[in-house]
Amino acid sequence: MKRKLFIVFTVLLLSISIVGCGNSDMEGIILEVTENELLLSKNLSLDKYEDMKNKSISEIQEEEKGIFLIYLTHDNTKEWSKGDEVKVWIDGDILTSYPEQAKAKKIQFKK
Repeated sequence: MKRKLFIVFTVLLLSISIVGCGNSDMEGIILEVTENELLLSKNLSLDKYEDMKNKSISEIQEEEKGIFLIYLTHDNTKEWSKGDEVKVWIDGDILTSYPEQAKAKKIQFKK
């Protein structure tokens, strides 16, 4: 009986682990960090980030065409900083506003 319980528990644990290892929904560079929200730019190179990192968000929106911005709510934003390259997994739908908005299920540093 103990062996069957151990096997069931192991299979369940492995299944949960595999589901959490899927591909991220997006990658990008963090432009702004607040208490529970990150502003991420999806299609921004590190060179371009260096050129515009001191601009305000409104300046970026007005001057930088083709920059994809999204606000991500997340419970723990304290571990992230402006300029971090990250991978993001989205929880639910993405609201179509500008910048777009979504809830981040998981965020990790891009390797």
